[in-house]
Amino acid sequence: MFWRRALSVVVLVPLVILIIYSGDWLYLLLVLGATLMMQVEYCRLAQHFTEKLNPVMPAFLTGVCCLLAYLLPTLTKTVSVSAVVFSFLTFVFIYVFAESIFSRKIAGELITVTLKLTGILTIGWVLGYHLILLRNAEPNGMPFIFLLCGAVWGSDTGAYLVGRAFGKHKLGTPISPRKTVEGTISGLVVGTLIGFLLGAILLKGTLSWMNAAFIGLLLGVLGQLGDLSASLMKRTAGVKDSGDVIPGHGGFIDRCDSLIFSTPTLYYYLELTGHLP
Repeated sequence: MFWRRALSVVVLVPLVILIIYSGDWLYLLLVLGATLMMQVEYCRLAQHFTEKLNPVMPAFLTGVCCLLAYLLPTLTKTVSVSAVVFSFLTFVFIYVFAESIFSRKIAGELITVTLKLTGILTIGWVLGYHLILLRNAEPNGMPFIFLLCGAVWGSDTGAYLVGRAFGKHKLGTPISPRKTVEGTISGLVVGTLIGFLLGAILLKGTLSWMNAAFIGLLLGVLGQLGDLSASLMKRTAGVKDSGDVIPGHGGFIDRCDSLIFSTPTLYYYLELTGHLP
């Protein structure tokens, strides 16, 4: 299991780094592919709570979220950002309720509505939309994405390795009973250190070392929260992994869950502190 996980990292990480560096449409395709696969996995998990949830329209709307962020500079030449975003989100709500209304069923339809909205908004808007916005925030979009992925996945890896080797005290949550206090603390320390190092190397003159370290800690906390949130869904559905696409890692949700809360938080933190154009 460990060696399969390590081999996947060796193969995939250089490719992801190259695509992040390239940006533009290649990066858009990466985010589109990952979020569409996450939506398909999510709909499969949701089938444990409701009748078969067709992933076609949720996946389509997830893709629209990513395209919306990519095309935002063009779309907002004539209308405001808020008008574009909120009109789309309003359409999503109308569509989800209308589909259940015209399904001619009542039993379980409110659960179906809730699950569809959760999947589309969480994967499409919260994650996909903000991953695109953050990368396109020139001139520092690329280093911000490297900071995000480095701190989040570094924290995740640190927690996994230390918890696996030295973890003795259980974190005490039934959502993920194998997580340990030692692993959690180590993950936060690693995330803070990586945030500090990447901030000093890639964002020198943009972020202070203290600000970069704080961002690393914040991303580490939110990354673990995202991981536990995905674990809540999987444990409720009675499955260990969301899929088996990535050897040693499971599915796309298993690999990207740590980015769900950390991505929009980083984006708005940088915007509120004046680090985005």
